[in-house]
Amino acid sequence: MSPKWLMVGVLLLAPTAAHADGTRCPQESTLRSINGNVSTELTFINQTGQPIRIYWLNYQGMRQFYAELLPGQQHEQQTFVTHPWVVTNNSEDCLGVYLPDPQPRNIVIR
Repeated sequence: MSPKWLMVGVLLLAPTAAHADGTRCPQESTLRSINGNVSTELTFINQTGQPIRIYWLNYQGMRQFYAELLPGQQHEQQTFVTHPWVVTNNSEDCLGVYLPDPQPRNIVIR
């Protein structure tokens, strides 16, 4: 493999790395999305006094950013039953990991 190809490979892989490097919840490292068979909806409600960030754990178990909510805001997210979600503070520290149910669900972050 020539150095030119190696450099291109590095550049292509860099954006797929997790860009959220804060403290992880213990169960986060064991979770990943499995399939998209059963659609559902989550509504994230920020009742903290700080902004929060919402991440989907993709099929490789990596955080993928979806939304930032200011205090008092909410975000409706279509998802699937086997797709875990992580909520963090602005320092990327995990505030919680959430697994969707078949029924739509509200997730209140306090």
